Amino acid sequence: MVQNRRGQLALAILLGVSVCAWGQGGRSGRAGAQSARPQTPEQQAPGAQQQAPAGRGGRGAAGGGGASNEFYNYDPNAPAGPIPDVPPVETHQKITLNGETVAYTAGAGYMPLRNATTGQSEAHLFFTYYSKDNGGAGRPVMFFVGGAPGVAASWQEFGGLGPKRMKWASDGSVGMPPYAWADNPHTLLAAADLVFVNPVGTAFSRPDTPSHGPTFWNTTGDVASMGEFVRSFLALHNLRNSPLFLAGEDFGTGRAAGLAAYLTEHDVPVSGLVLLSMSMSPDATAGDAQYMTLLPSLVMAAWHQKKLAPEFNSMSAEQIAGRARQFASREYLHALYKGDRMSPEERTKAVTDLARLTGLSKAVVVNNELRVSAERFNSELLRENRLVLSTSDSRVTGYQPSPAVGGRGRGGFGGSAAPPIDFNLSNLAGGFETAYDSYLQGELGFKGSGVFYLSSGGVGSYTATGSDDASLAGAFARNPKLRLFVAMNYYDLTAPFYAAEFTMAHLNVSPEVRSHNITVAHFEAGQMPYVDNKSLATLGGDLAEFVKGATAGAGR
Repeated sequence: MVQNRRGQLALAILLGVSVCAWGQGGRSGRAGAQSARPQTPEQQAPGAQQQAPAGRGGRGAAGGGGASNEFYNYDPNAPAGPIPDVPPVETHQKITLNGETVAYTAGAGYMPLRNATTGQSEAHLFFTYYSKDNGGAGRPVMFFVGGAPGVAASWQEFGGLGPKRMKWASDGSVGMPPYAWADNPHTLLAAADLVFVNPVGTAFSRPDTPSHGPTFWNTTGDVASMGEFVRSFLALHNLRNSPLFLAGEDFGTGRAAGLAAYLTEHDVPVSGLVLLSMSMSPDATAGDAQYMTLLPSLVMAAWHQKKLAPEFNSMSAEQIAGRARQFASREYLHALYKGDRMSPEERTKAVTDLARLTGLSKAVVVNNELRVSAERFNSELLRENRLVLSTSDSRVTGYQPSPAVGGRGRGGFGGSAAPPIDFNLSNLAGGFETAYDSYLQGELGFKGSGVFYLSSGGVGSYTATGSDDASLAGAFARNPKLRLFVAMNYYDLTAPFYAAEFTMAHLNVSPEVRSHNITVAHFEAGQMPYVDNKSLATLGGDLAEFVKGATAGAGR
């Protein structure tokens, strides 16, 4: 169904419908956080081109479009050979879940996306799937659609939710080679069959002709190609009558929300939607609202680092989060609103209380006019120890080198600050792709070719339109029976939990949907709760219950 015409993907036009477009809603300039988010449509010229975002800090840098002599970045202007149409490879395996031995089929391969008119393939999407043997008719199936443009779905699969999971080192990092993996007792395979699909430009997914790449690297083309994959997979495996679930992460939350609306319009009903590290609405991160919605996450970081007063440090995570919400929505919001109209007494109290709840000095609070960005907070909280917090998980710290200075053999180029390092992502990503490649070849028998784009390099300029919260509201308008699960993480500064709460509080849905169809869970985790052993156990159980509840009364 994917049709190319003058560089534009016309699938939506061909079918005579419009899609709810997903944007990169609200994470750009997150109070100064170094998350490398692209701007929202309200902040950029309509139709403006932008490089593929960092998505996970270190998990996604600006993508392809490099010179023809590039060895890594994908070049949409260079010639390339065809991707062969071959069936996915399959293996048969077993795993013990809840004391029961579960036999399942694992597969890996390519799905061709074919033009509805010509029947010609225009791209091949790499995917993996896990299906319980003898699962019965009507067994649920969940599609994971990856994160930001350029970020592969293998993070969700091999990081923590598939039947096999990477063996993380005791310090939470990937450790050193040789790497290994093990059975995952918290996989969702007991509740649903699992499919992990990689959009064009991620993992081994490629346009059949490099020049076709830009037709997929925009909101409409991205959602249409994902929709065609889901429709084709369901038809090929005779799963059209199975309860369908979609799961997105990071920017993929907008992709999943837009996809839910798209599939409903194309007569493919969706039972449930899972959003991990939800993208926020532009209103949640506009003007002074960005500081209000960020503040509770800063408080949680300071609490974890034991930088607060004893009466705060002794609280539980839920208690300190509640205290932070209360302060942010009352005294802090009032101070931001009044600005220079505050009396000296009001200003003194606001500075004092903000310093006490963030662990920062009063001088830092004053010098930043009560508006502390994530970047400034991360560099100030543990400054005396020369440590910096990670934006993706504020529990993780690292030594930040000083700005280069003259002398000491450096040639006197000094004064420029070193770029910020996300130590959490550096710890996680170091050997992840190596381990996953070994898993694909050794466990699944898949011999891929070309560069595997885990986090960057395969996507060129990406055009984003719309906003994620509008896509989500549109999905509910089309399908009032849709169920939603939203995971919010206390230590993720790129997607602050209070900003996500703000977005959900202003979601344009009916009272019935708000009361009965939406489940929100909070985790003491960073950007990817499934890589955290404790959070994974809770997340796995919550998602299994969500699937069960959303399919209650349906055949299993």
